[in-house]
Formats: sequence, structure tokens, C-alpha cells
Amino acid sequence: MNSGPFSMGLVIERLRAQVPTLQSVEGTAQYAAITNLREFRPDSAFVLLARERGDGEPPKAGGRQRALVTFGVVLAVRNYRDQVGGEALDEVSPLIAQVRAALMGWTPSVDGGRPCQWLQGDVLDYDDSTLLWSDVFQTQHFIGGAP
Repeated sequence: MNSGPFSMGLVIERLRAQVPTLQSVEGTAQYAAITNLREFRPDSAFVLLARERGDGEPPKAGGRQRALVTFGVVLAVRNYRDQVGGEALDEVSPLIAQVRAALMGWTPSVDGGRPCQWLQGDVLDYDDSTLLWSDVFQTQHFIGGAP
């Protein structure tokens, strides 16, 4: 049995395979290394583990326990609002839809994995050239258990 946290690598691999319009799909370390909005590469995604928690039920016999996993996908896109006179979200909407389609209903190949469900989407930050959008998803896996 595995008692480690849910692997964000599974989500990264899924997005790389299912959303070819993304220029890059990275993880937490790469996201944390960026210090300002202008450093974000357009049409890139960052997969971040937001939270992992028990479901309130005690561990089963042998120590196996369900872990609810919440993760986010941050998209960095060009903000063309000022140049084209439109809304910034008009430009990012197709990419948001592709990411959601790749993840909603997808079941990660982990012990006790369940289909991912979408929880929310938000604008995180923006300036005259970059917009950051975050979608939050939830799934589950089981941790622990006798070796």
C-alpha cells in the first residue's frame, strides 16, 4: 500500500496528452519559481496539490483510509483585452474548456481513484498582458494499509 500524497504527475501527464494546445504543463516547483506575471509563458498550465484530507471515517481494518484530494490547474494566457476590445475571458475560454474536458470525469489510476469533479474556477491575477485562471478539481484515493 502507498501512504504518500496523491501524485500530481498523473494530472500533468493527462493534460500533456489531452490538451496539445498547452505550450507546457508543469508542477508546483516551477510555479513557485515565478516571481511576477510577465514571467509566465502564454498557454502554460501548472498543476498544484491544494489539499488532501481524510473523509472523517476511521481507518478500515489494516489501516487503509480514504483521502479526498483537491488540486488546482492554473492557466497562464495572454490578456488581449486592451488590444482587441473584448473580454479577457473570451480569449481563455477555449483553453479552459479543453482542460475541464480532459479532467472532468477522468479517473486517475490510483488505489480507490474516483472520477474527477470540477469545484470552481477563478481569475487569480492579471495585468495588461497576462491573465491567470485557476480551476479546482476533486478526486480521491486510498492510503495506508498493511504491507
